[in-house]
Amino acid sequence: MVVVEGLNERRTGEFPVLIIPGYGAPQYQTDLVGKHLQSNGLDVVKVKLPWMAMGDMTRSAALLSESVRRVREQMGFELVNFFGYSLGGIIARYYLQELEGYPALGRGAFVSAPNAGTYIGYLGFFSPAGRQVRPGSPLIRRLNESPVCDEIAGKCLSIFVRWDGVIVPSDSAYLPFGYNMKQRRPISHWRAVMNAELVRCASEFLKGGMPDGVVPGRELFVPEAGDAFALPWDAPGTPGRRVWQVLASPFRSVGSRIASVFRMQNNGRNL
Repeated sequence: MVVVEGLNERRTGEFPVLIIPGYGAPQYQTDLVGKHLQSNGLDVVKVKLPWMAMGDMTRSAALLSESVRRVREQMGFELVNFFGYSLGGIIARYYLQELEGYPALGRGAFVSAPNAGTYIGYLGFFSPAGRQVRPGSPLIRRLNESPVCDEIAGKCLSIFVRWDGVIVPSDSAYLPFGYNMKQRRPISHWRAVMNAELVRCASEFLKGGMPDGVVPGRELFVPEAGDAFALPWDAPGTPGRRVWQVLASPFRSVGSRIASVFRMQNNGRNL
């Protein structure tokens, strides 16, 4: 059973924002995200999924489809927006791509969503969603190899943080056919999905804007011949190389700091 909340009167020209919760997310988390979205001028619809979104994601996406149908019929909107945090972003993508929900999409914003899967999924072996979100799983491969990606290209934004801890490696949240925003703060997955500033950036995108620091994905942005462009952070390369770069980066950082300490001590002796 799916429960839809927040069916309020809304202003002309705004699409309702369906909030799709993440894996094991308690209700207060969705409520807080909803308050942040509302404080940015958006009206929200909270979607409740069974088993705290830990069940089969294909079933959760089917329930999301029912929510979309009810919202469109009861509110009279042709399009809806999505805000999916953590695993909720993957559930939203499954609905859009595999259940052909893309014609109903206005815009979608996903915070800390494991678009390429996450190795933390191995710790959730006891749940269907945990097994489905592992890197290289049939569901993750199907989503990332789907030709329907072209249908939602340019309509989705992935926001993620460098030190996530749950999305491992953090660049697994990168969305090649959408827009991306990688931030240094906050630290940790759970702080990121409820962070007011990240939700503000998502809200700006959902309202039709483009927050500062957003860059297009590899497959979305193809420069014309002779065009020059710069990205504020390195877009990921091949999956294997990306994993090793991310795993090695903390050690390189620590190593450089230790080396700087020794240099300072040596300089002090020379003086």
